[in-house]
Amino acid sequence: MRVGVLSYSMLFQTGGGLKMKLGRTVGALQRRGIDARLVDPVRERLTDFDLIHVFAPYNGNHRIVEQAKSDGLPVVLSTILNPPFTRWDGVRARLLSRIVGRLTGWTISTTYQQMQTGLTLADHMVVLGGVERQMLIEGFGVPRNKISVVPNGIGEEFFGAVCDEFDASYPLPKPFVLHTGLVGDVKNQLGLIRALKGTGIHTVLVGYTGKPNEGYLSQCLQEGGSGVHYLGELPHGTMIASACAASSVVAIPSRHEGMPNSILEGLAADRPVVMTNNHTMDMTLPPEVCAEVAPDDLGAIRDAVLRFVHNPPQRGRARAVVQAMSWDAVAERLEQIYTQLVGADAGVARVE
Repeated sequence: MRVGVLSYSMLFQTGGGLKMKLGRTVGALQRRGIDARLVDPVRERLTDFDLIHVFAPYNGNHRIVEQAKSDGLPVVLSTILNPPFTRWDGVRARLLSRIVGRLTGWTISTTYQQMQTGLTLADHMVVLGGVERQMLIEGFGVPRNKISVVPNGIGEEFFGAVCDEFDASYPLPKPFVLHTGLVGDVKNQLGLIRALKGTGIHTVLVGYTGKPNEGYLSQCLQEGGSGVHYLGELPHGTMIASACAASSVVAIPSRHEGMPNSILEGLAADRPVVMTNNHTMDMTLPPEVCAEVAPDDLGAIRDAVLRFVHNPPQRGRARAVVQAMSWDAVAERLEQIYTQLVGADAGVARVE
């Protein structure tokens, strides 16, 4: 089976979880013997593949879905949406889309309309959890039987993570809390720094900073002073895993998240985690290894971090929570979906 994987082009100019997700998914599919690879739309045609898997319905990706369907190909769409988006949000978005269309003679379309085009044309949607599935059903009118829940996986290097590699490269004061991810307000690094002021616990930031967020990073470093250490973007793999193992807590109190990869990776590295309560993950994580906090509740963030630093969970407890998750398990589930769509009447194919 030849599977072409695509997303919006500028994704590959930065770091972040979605870029990592594409790479890990393709690698795991290849290990299962599936001929999956990223498509070069400049040199290749979609018809060179049996099925197209598009990651994210925004940033113009509806055009990919339109072309694939025009070519007669089945399309799987990983939606990767962040909450909240309710039924009433959908009603308002559809009304505004109609107003914009009529006022411009249908020469301008809204982001919602473009996303709905991709969601309507795609044969099957893959979501990270039940919250995201409900957003599609209520906010975009997607039939439930066109949606499958396939959580993200975790790289094997995190399950065997040790601190040696990171400590040798970055001899930082301990204890420290690790925050990984794109630097910017949506990831709430500044909230974490403010919450930990005066605790004596250092904050280590790892992630890409684009020009629009350079001012935000400067504010983080200024407010945090000597207690904040920004290491830039580290290659995703053993160094990030080692950084998790070297930390006391992995804390990412984002404004919102889909399925927070870094939180799951922190657990796999056997570290307790502090995460936003605004996410789409179905998993209920035990309170002895995970605290969910409102991103603006600095007191709750502070209390959660202090609790884990001073009373860490039993060794192996955090890792055990996510032991069964892997990118190979993700690939196995995706292969089942692909198989039911390829060679079938994709318009009526059903994947439960």
